[in-house]
Amino acid sequence: MLNPPLSLLSDDLLAYIVEHAAKLQFGDRFENLNNLSLVDRAFTQTCQRYIFRDLRLGNSRKASKKLKNLRAILDDKPTFAHRFRRVELAVELMAWIFNDPIFNSILQLLANSPVPPYALRLSPMVGDSWILDDPILVVRWFTQSFFSQSLRVLHLDNCKNIPLPIFLISPGLREVFLDVVGTAEKSYDQYSDDLCCGREAPLLEVLNYRNSHSLLKQMITPPLRFSTPVVLWSKLLVLTLSPQDKEGIACLQPILDAACDTLQELYLSKGDGGAPDEAQQPSLAELVNLSNLPSLRVFALYTIIKCKKPRKAPRPAVLHDINTVLGTIPESNKITNLWFDFYIVGRHPFRACFEQDWVGIFNEIIRISDGKALELEFQMSVAVGPLDAEFHTPGANELYTHITEKSASLSDCPKICTHFWNPTFLGCGLDRFPSGEVRSRCRQ
Repeated sequence: MLNPPLSLLSDDLLAYIVEHAAKLQFGDRFENLNNLSLVDRAFTQTCQRYIFRDLRLGNSRKASKKLKNLRAILDDKPTFAHRFRRVELAVELMAWIFNDPIFNSILQLLANSPVPPYALRLSPMVGDSWILDDPILVVRWFTQSFFSQSLRVLHLDNCKNIPLPIFLISPGLREVFLDVVGTAEKSYDQYSDDLCCGREAPLLEVLNYRNSHSLLKQMITPPLRFSTPVVLWSKLLVLTLSPQDKEGIACLQPILDAACDTLQELYLSKGDGGAPDEAQQPSLAELVNLSNLPSLRVFALYTIIKCKKPRKAPRPAVLHDINTVLGTIPESNKITNLWFDFYIVGRHPFRACFEQDWVGIFNEIIRISDGKALELEFQMSVAVGPLDAEFHTPGANELYTHITEKSASLSDCPKICTHFWNPTFLGCGLDRFPSGEVRSRCRQ
């Protein structure tokens, strides 16, 4: 049993400790929780909620043993099957696992749970992309499983040959995450009618995509084989993509137009692929129009500014481009949070960056606020290249000061709460505010 003072902790505080142990980024998450559950019985039940939350099968040599052990646990404690919420499968295992009797018996227990798993993730065991060998089998198997009634969240990672009918597995699908996935199918003539036609399309609420252009284009405009839409955008609330993903950003406006009445959060944030100095910053003004989004509350933008340019090439007017996009937001708007992250690549004296229209972006922010409360995140970092530490770049402090001074007009707007950040703040223990999160209103 716990000894004082741990024995005096409330149930809520014990649960808080377990929650943070489950989120640790180092070590084996399962082992961390298992060890904590053995410290004292007070931790056991809460740890078990996390230990048995995910069914993960990602190693062909260990999958069979893991399934046998799990089946033995569920035979002893059948109610543990009620705790699973997510299923994660390695695509390499599907041909085997769909015919494995132990796996199917476990899924039957999960299907009988009062709340069956609602989240599904398909990805390869290793980081390299994997081609789905039999996409028709995959779609039909999941369509005939309990996921046809329970699926709400779908993650697809590093997979090729993903079939478009996978989004028709369940009409309750609400959140889709696409990360480096694609489809090779164009006609879907080999797919039966029951997989392509007459199925209710899900009303997506969340879409997060990166480098998944071929599949996304079919989601927007399905092939003729589909008599109805594959997904409906009219209830979309949150949309996330990288502005450096040129093909992806080209798909943005059709989605914005379809979700114009409901979209509340738009994150044009940093993607995980490619070095920042190699990424290209396309002209957003030609691709993005925010004029018809009356429900938009949050707009976030990650921007790369390259100070080095080819000889005789004009200086990139990155801030002018951004200001043009911001200028499409009408004065009558519901914006409560703006988030900007500028990654500046170059060397002292950073002439191309000093000459950007920093005053203009702050004027646009003031115009958008229009006297109402607004939280502004304004983050800056300077690096010579992708491997630079972004901390001791010569001349960076002068640049941070210059940009901050250009925000002087914000001092006349007390309802705009501005949060500047640059890497020097790390020395004070202050990290950058994470992308994808919304800061609540500051107390003033």
